[in-house]
Amino acid sequence: MTHTPAALGAEAVSPVVCGMVRLIAPRKVDQVEPDHRLVGDLGFHSLVLAELGYNLEDLYGLRVLTPEETMKLERVRDVVEFVRTEVADGRAQLPPDDEVAALFARYGADAPTA
Repeated sequence: MTHTPAALGAEAVSPVVCGMVRLIAPRKVDQVEPDHRLVGDLGFHSLVLAELGYNLEDLYGLRVLTPEETMKLERVRDVVEFVRTEVADGRAQLPPDDEVAALFARYGADAPTA
């Protein structure tokens, strides 16, 4: 299977999004799984959801979501797929490694590797 640059870029989204979710989740887990519910499983509430959103918006250059779109992002997989789609469709871009590292460093953590 040949990977296009967009496909390779989409593969880079998951570790960063999952890593950010794990860092800021109120309920700590050893590993974030795609099926984890942000609110139910990981303890997210409005302020933490906003923090996640702002970090991902800044990192990927994402557009601001409508409240209706935000309500559809219930599981970690939903957030990953949203970011992947935005990157693949050219509405967002993959951040440079140094920006990812700087964001994670603000939380006292190492950036994830793909």
